[in-house]
Amino acid sequence: MTTLFNRIKYILFSLQVRGRGWVFVFLLLLVSCGDEEQVPQREDGPLPEITWVMSSGRFRIQTGETIQLVPDIEYLDETSTYTWTFEGDTVGHENYYTFTTHQPGEYYVQLAVTNRYGESKDEVKITVTEAANEVLPEIPEMGDWKFPWTEINVAQGRSIKVRAYMTGSDEVSEVFTASAEGRHTVTLTNPVTRVQQEFIINVCPPAGTYRRSNEGQAMVNHVYEYMPAPGHQVNGYIIVGESYPAGCTHEQACDSVLAHFSRKWSVSLGGQGGYLIAGFDHSVPSGVGEYDLCIKGNPFSYQSEPGIIWVSQDDNGDGLPNDQWFELAGSEYGTDNHWTEYAITYYRPEKAKSAVGWRDSNNETGYIPYMSYWNPSAYYWQPWQQGTEMTFFGSRLKDRSTYEHGISDIPPYDWGYADNLGDLIDGPAGKMGYYKISNAVTWDGAPANLEYIDFIKIQTAQTGSTPNLGEISTEIYYIGESKPFPALP
Repeated sequence: MTTLFNRIKYILFSLQVRGRGWVFVFLLLLVSCGDEEQVPQREDGPLPEITWVMSSGRFRIQTGETIQLVPDIEYLDETSTYTWTFEGDTVGHENYYTFTTHQPGEYYVQLAVTNRYGESKDEVKITVTEAANEVLPEIPEMGDWKFPWTEINVAQGRSIKVRAYMTGSDEVSEVFTASAEGRHTVTLTNPVTRVQQEFIINVCPPAGTYRRSNEGQAMVNHVYEYMPAPGHQVNGYIIVGESYPAGCTHEQACDSVLAHFSRKWSVSLGGQGGYLIAGFDHSVPSGVGEYDLCIKGNPFSYQSEPGIIWVSQDDNGDGLPNDQWFELAGSEYGTDNHWTEYAITYYRPEKAKSAVGWRDSNNETGYIPYMSYWNPSAYYWQPWQQGTEMTFFGSRLKDRSTYEHGISDIPPYDWGYADNLGDLIDGPAGKMGYYKISNAVTWDGAPANLEYIDFIKIQTAQTGSTPNLGEISTEIYYIGESKPFPALP
């Protein structure tokens, strides 16, 4: 009886660790109830566990490219072996396999790994597309000077930097100190054309005058602006489908974004600078708990797409985000990996199904690639975004993405950014990124000392792209105060 009990215990352990089917267990039990000597004895332990850098073991390359498949395997021992199989033939016995082809299609490679306890198998899918011979559109010069705002509200006692952005010229700016309440004007002169631009600064009562209750719902209750930069996941992404149909207005897009958040559905901000602005139904206090804000993204071990976070107070009490913004300083603030006062302009291509060119305030240029497999839309320009160019203002993080042997790697930064693996922790609202209002800084990097915030803005912070993943584009599923996540509707 003791021997039979021990064998039953062994079978249940195998079921838990290895995931064997119930039929297999039942047959073993029948044998165990018979002649005990017919059951072979062997040492018990876990089988090899195979995982891949890319989620679900799916890879994508173009014809002529080479991809090196390198699995991450646990529970190896000195007896372990590897067997790679392709189209029924054994093609390798190393701990990696190099695949290449000049024919488009979908290919499957199998891997079997053994250890002293048995064998595990897995399969990877490799999608091979025709190498693009795309003629990239010409990138214009940045053109006339540009400004992020021409009127703004600032609390009395603060200062703000008024700046115009140009390419290839000295900085055009002036620092204004909000000493006296009222309407004030600052004038900047274009050093090339001598054209002048007036900026209106409304100096409001001191910070805290229009502070609201500290209590309210955890999730943001209003999306004021949704202005994504061009990107293949914004609208028409093959996995999600069309979120913003032709004729969609900006107001409808904002309502759709809020509905996505309530269900924890993805919202893409597109390439560098793309952003959304949301607000709370109350003033979110600073320092009540360990963290004040939480943002859910979808970072992976091989792909973080960090977004810079900004916060603002309702300085003039009108309930709108038309006030001074403060960046939440992350781990890279003040280092060579971070640029402030940055601008990037995207140019709508004349030809459909084309890459989108960009030029920035450093006079660097690049492209948002057209990813026909992932998003076959005619243009990566949204229905509510008019004109032939768009300019975004903010800060930028250094692109550290790499692409080797068909595998992309977009590493995270240490902390302080949305959709960044370095910020992922288990907190009051679940596993997501958590942030502190106390990290807010003024335009010159000094602590902003905000006691609360009313609005939040998130912007994609990198310009990079890789051939199989496309542009780096921050994705957001939820924005809220650091409280338990509300029940789904």
